[in-house]
Amino acid sequence: MDHQLFVEQGTTLACPACRGMLLDRTEGPACTGCGRSFPLVAGLVDLRLKSDRYLNLNAERAKAERLHALEPETDLQGLAEAYYAITDDVLDARRGRFLRHIAGAEARGEALAARLPREGSILEVGCGTGGLLVPALRSGRSIEGVDIASRWLVVARRRLTDRGLTGTLVAASAERLPWSDNQFDAVVADSLIEHLDDPEQALREWVRVLRPGGRLIVWSPNRFTMTTDPHVGLWGLGWLPRNWVPAYLRLRRRDVWPPRTLSGNEAGQLALAAGFKRVEVDAPGVSESWARSLPRLQRCGVRCYSAARTFGLTRGLLRAIGPLWELNATKGEAA
Repeated sequence: MDHQLFVEQGTTLACPACRGMLLDRTEGPACTGCGRSFPLVAGLVDLRLKSDRYLNLNAERAKAERLHALEPETDLQGLAEAYYAITDDVLDARRGRFLRHIAGAEARGEALAARLPREGSILEVGCGTGGLLVPALRSGRSIEGVDIASRWLVVARRRLTDRGLTGTLVAASAERLPWSDNQFDAVVADSLIEHLDDPEQALREWVRVLRPGGRLIVWSPNRFTMTTDPHVGLWGLGWLPRNWVPAYLRLRRRDVWPPRTLSGNEAGQLALAAGFKRVEVDAPGVSESWARSLPRLQRCGVRCYSAARTFGLTRGLLRAIGPLWELNATKGEAA
């Protein structure tokens, strides 16, 4: 007998296409509204209507299954290395940087987890390899993770297993979330919004799945940072007109997909337009464990950054031209 599809924390999944009820079937969920069926991929519920910009849906699912086959016999580091071993379009220099980022993700996640409410249900959109999920779950918070890349969710599941944790992981798009309305007390996203095709639609989705009075917390690299862009390692990229960026990257031989970074003010305006209330932008703090996980030169920069946050004038400058901004917003109470 088929049952409506729930997740362990008690939230209700819904069809991302029509928001109809999903039935839990052995071969994968099925929608009672539009009749769509969704597969299980690498042991994960796959509720995507599209893939990410890097791989088509079939290729993405195949890569996730390859990692899933390795998952029982390796640890987090081994699985991350296996990912880049089967990904031939990432240069060696960037591969090393990405592996260090995966290894240090929990230290950064601890700093962000401290900003989350301790009570209620939380959704992390773009959870990636699970760097935030681990400290959030360890602290007793009820959090679910969603990401458009099922391949990264396999790595996230391995991370949770290595730490003796379990959690809900769902493959879906940030712009078409597979949850019913008013399901979460908080939504959090780190280094995601700049990668989205339609950040405005994503913000409308995030406000939809929040309960009245629920909080949104977003971290993202600052478009107008005075440091290098973290995605391509170049100075001043965000200060260029957006239509110049692809040509500039080709000139500098950076064969990467340019993310559309936002300033904190730009993100705040989008959040207000999406229906959020009491929108605030700040320069986020850096925890000691996060600082220790960084290369030595960056640790020196972090000390200067942390000192600057203690003064009103310099904190205001960091909001404008610092490396990272934090957006806090609230969904309005029900009428």
